[in-house]
This record gives sequence, structure tokens and C-alpha cells, in this order.
Amino acid sequence: MKSRSPTVASESPQGERSKPSAKKPSSFYMKQMRAGLAAAGYVKHETWVLPENRSLLKQMEQQLRQPILAGSFMSENYMSAGNNWNIDSLFNALKALDEVASQEITLSLIQSSEPSIKLEMNEFGGLPIHIAVAGQQIIVDTVLVDIDSITDVRAFNDAVLRSREMFPLSSIGIESMPNGQTVYNMFGALSADSSLTNVVTEVKTLVDNVQRASEAFEHFFK
Repeated sequence: MKSRSPTVASESPQGERSKPSAKKPSSFYMKQMRAGLAAAGYVKHETWVLPENRSLLKQMEQQLRQPILAGSFMSENYMSAGNNWNIDSLFNALKALDEVASQEITLSLIQSSEPSIKLEMNEFGGLPIHIAVAGQQIIVDTVLVDIDSITDVRAFNDAVLRSREMFPLSSIGIESMPNGQTVYNMFGALSADSSLTNVVTEVKTLVDNVQRASEAFEHFFK
């Protein structure tokens, strides 16, 4: 067995042993972190929560340091904690989207007996998408075509019934409008406690499916 070489202490040019660098305490790094956050414009806010909610609060803190969530507060983890959207909280969260800030989407809140959110998809000619919160569900829908614009209603209905697998996450139904007009609408539904990401995904999926349906059924339209 080879013997180990004895450890020799390093010496300075003057022949003195160099002193090991002192280990910094955890408080030093915490002070550095706080100083960095303060310099970046963040502010400290004391919060009192139940012990079992500490981890959730920590996750929220990390997300609330991102500018896109400022003013909306509705993070993914907050919604997964059993909190349901209502029409006002969902509208405020959607206002923080980059697509709204860049005017790719024009957002408006429609106040009526059944309030809803209207999204005009400006990249798709202003295609209107409506969002409603009904009990435990969020309904996302848009008008596909009015019945008077269909050349053969029976054949169109047959084609729609056979198209279930063509449009994932979306369905097609018939609805009578307040003005008496009968239309076919395309819609999707998800739980009222879904994350904001899932709500946005539902909207984008509906837009994509409307485009595909318009192309697939074009020969039925006048």
C-alpha cells in the first residue's frame, strides 16, 4: 500500500502560514439577497398565515415577483388550492396577459343578467370569443355559422355529428339568440377552478378549431 504524503501547510512569500478564509454565516447571504431584491425595486411585506400554508405562500411569492402577475394575483397554485374563478377575477387575470397588452386580444366585460367576457382575436379578423362562468364551469364559445347560411341543414347536421374527433376539446351545438336567430356555436368547457393557463389554452384551442371547422364545412355555407 502506498503511503500518503504528509500534508504541508502553505506558506506566504514571507514564510508565514496563510490563514484559511473565514466561512460566511447564512445571515450574510440573506442580507445579500435582501439587498439585491431592494435594489431591483421589490418591497418587503409581512404576512401571517396558517402553518400548513407556508409552502403555498412561498410559491406565490416567487410568482408575484414576475411583472405579468402584478395586479392579478391569480397564480396557478392559488387556483389549484380550491379557489373558483368568478367573472370579475377572471377578467382581471386575463387583463394581465401579454396578448392583451400587445392588443392581439381586445378584452371587454359585458355586464348583463348573465355577465360574460368578450375577447376579440385581432389576429383572426376580430373573431369574438365569449367566456362565461356558470356555477362550477367556465364556458368558452363562439358562433360558427347561422342556420340561414347553410345550404343543406340535414346534411350539415350529419357531418357535424360525424366530426367529434376532428375538433379536440370543442363541441358544436345549436342555440337560439335573443333576436330569434338560430346559430351553430362551437364551445368548450372546463372547471371553474382551472388554472389561468388552462383557460387561455381553451380559448386558443377554440380559435384553432373554428378555423378548421370553417374549412371542413365550407361547402355547406352559402
